[in-house]
Amino acid sequence: MRDLRISLLIVVTLIVALSFSTATARTPVVCDKYTIDGDLSDWGLDLSGDWSLNETWLPNSGVEFVVEDNRDPRYGGVTGVHIKGKGSSYTAYLEPKALHKDGYLVVEPLGGEKYDLEAIYRDYDDNCLYFAVVTSLPPDATGDRAPGDLALDVDRNESTGKYGYEYGVKLGSATGLSQWEIGYLPDWQEPTYIKENRPSTFSAYLSGGYKVGDAVGVYKDIGISDNGKPNYVIEFAVPRSIINATYPGAVRHHLADACGNDSIKIPEFATIVLPLAMLFGTVALLYWRRQELR
Repeated sequence: MRDLRISLLIVVTLIVALSFSTATARTPVVCDKYTIDGDLSDWGLDLSGDWSLNETWLPNSGVEFVVEDNRDPRYGGVTGVHIKGKGSSYTAYLEPKALHKDGYLVVEPLGGEKYDLEAIYRDYDDNCLYFAVVTSLPPDATGDRAPGDLALDVDRNESTGKYGYEYGVKLGSATGLSQWEIGYLPDWQEPTYIKENRPSTFSAYLSGGYKVGDAVGVYKDIGISDNGKPNYVIEFAVPRSIINATYPGAVRHHLADACGNDSIKIPEFATIVLPLAMLFGTVALLYWRRQELR
């Protein structure tokens, strides 16, 4: 009888432990710093304002961003705000020309407004990475008009994954796989016209690749026309745990149209902070040397 009781106790303990571990494993990651609904007011943005003003594009404190609406003013034509920064601090973004597949330099967005990636914003908390993109590309477009998918380089190893991006987030709804699918080792496509803007989309996986989960996302027509074309907001959250993003500030990301006519990314945080750190370091060094000479 005693042995039976011990055996029953062991079985009950195992069942409870298994139930607890299963419940723990299934506990979803909560991405709640932003409400994922396509309304960017919680990012500090009101896109109903004047798009020709820098202030219209400035987000809340701590949010990193790049705005490259229309063409860089240095090149003429239909131009717009070109700035990069963090929160209310920003500098001019000097958008470089891109090399066309036929060997000549072009100004992005090649083909004008309908291919324009206007802006990208990035933030994170303990649980998730958050992105907001403003674009002229509709979610269900195919061919040259199709939106690209977000490429993520988490391990900073260019030999991991095609073109160095080992994770991808599916943004388009009509270019294969499921919208918001997050995948490991996507088989990235090369853009049609501006090859250097690779990667663009993915609809399959390399050997060893697989789906790791889903982003929480919305691709919304915001009812604002820019140069005669409708504009959309892509807002989504990526759980850090499923892409192993231990150091979210070091995650490299890239987004390009399917055709490659425009691309956008935020410079690494280190490239923004390092010059300031070097400046403060130089000032401190000069101060101590002056003190030593007294």
